[in-house]
Amino acid sequence: MKKRIVAHEEHFTGVLWGIAAQVKEYQLCWHLNKTLGFELKRGEDVEIINRKKGKTSFFSFYRFKEDLDKWEVYVIANKHFGEFLIPEVKQTDFFLMIRGEVSEQQQAELFLKLKSISVMQLVVKIDYHRLKSRENLIVE
Repeated sequence: MKKRIVAHEEHFTGVLWGIAAQVKEYQLCWHLNKTLGFELKRGEDVEIINRKKGKTSFFSFYRFKEDLDKWEVYVIANKHFGEFLIPEVKQTDFFLMIRGEVSEQQQAELFLKLKSISVMQLVVKIDYHRLKSRENLIVE
């Protein structure tokens, strides 16, 4: 059975970016690993059950634990056969979430590096707490 993210996190600490890139998730992760020094590895897909539509969707999921800054880094696909993990931001293909203390300076540096990746068409910071479907992004 695929992983379903179930915890609820009201006090999210970190940063969340939405990414538009017309590449496969493994290609995006390769670019992120190369540019940001991450070591993202594929995890179990995120399973979302939509009871209203009677559908189950699976969203690809990558993770990396960065020991120096004590960050947990996740890349999660937003789209799966016409369904969205976070429907409020349909223009986003992927989410890059870093859980942990990320200073404003670190965020600015990471953002500049993200924008320098040639396959990225859009990188936008997203306010986690304003998302109606934020529970779909919560990881264990």
